[in-house]
Amino acid sequence: MKLSAVVVTRNDNYGGDLNDRAIYCLNSLIETFDEVFLIDWNSPNNTPLLWDIKDNIKFKGNLKHIIITPEIAKILTNNDPDAQVCNEVLGRNMGIRRATGDYIVSTNIDVIAPRRDQLEETINNLSKDTFYTISRRHIEWKDIEAFHNGSRKYEDWNKLRDHLIETSEERKYDETVVKGDDYSIINCCGDFQLAHKNIWNVIKGFEEDLIYVLYSDTNVQKKAVMHGFGLKAIYNPALFHIYHGKGGGGFLDGINRKVNDMYRAVIGQEKTLNRDSWGFGNTEIEFETF
Repeated sequence: MKLSAVVVTRNDNYGGDLNDRAIYCLNSLIETFDEVFLIDWNSPNNTPLLWDIKDNIKFKGNLKHIIITPEIAKILTNNDPDAQVCNEVLGRNMGIRRATGDYIVSTNIDVIAPRRDQLEETINNLSKDTFYTISRRHIEWKDIEAFHNGSRKYEDWNKLRDHLIETSEERKYDETVVKGDDYSIINCCGDFQLAHKNIWNVIKGFEEDLIYVLYSDTNVQKKAVMHGFGLKAIYNPALFHIYHGKGGGGFLDGINRKVNDMYRAVIGQEKTLNRDSWGFGNTEIEFETF
């Protein structure tokens, strides 16, 4: 079984301590997955996040790094000044379209991924015809620093994860974002969305007209249902989300100024409106492997 993960980021210290969160996240993704796509979208000054943290990453040749510069990001979002500054739907699709795993995970730069053995055990009991969202477990820096005796020891991240697995509980936090929404299922459903590659290809990834912030994660889950697939929230294996403030995709902080129309994204979505060129089709996109 080959597993791929896709994560989009921007070197803007969103939420504070972004570099530290990214180090824990990327080290865990690199260990757990056979292939990791890191899409760096619209980083200021053309300085990707990876350049700042690479000395603390344990590379093993499976990280594929794509850089979308601010100039290209503007073109790809039609020069819309209100487009999400770290455009998740376009960046994720770029990675999903090129991922080669049997199962593909769309996730965020704030998570500590599950252990490989536990993730495989879970997948072996899942249906290839169901789209899954795995509920995260909440941790804060004080939890991490307490385990590391007051510091943040990147080299011991896997010991931290094992400790958290042993001491944490399942997080069952249901959510509905708008009346008539049967598709969000859990709070922050987009932190770890897992499906067989066939599902991602049939639904054509995330809706590419949802270039603003919010509701795209719920939207992709509704799309799965509209295309005849199952949808289910699960609570294991354990994965962890490092707290970084208000959330809301940067809207609550004023980083992003416009939200997607919730009715278009949730109630109004039927089958995908994406064209066959979703994820920029078969366009050759340069990436570097680490």
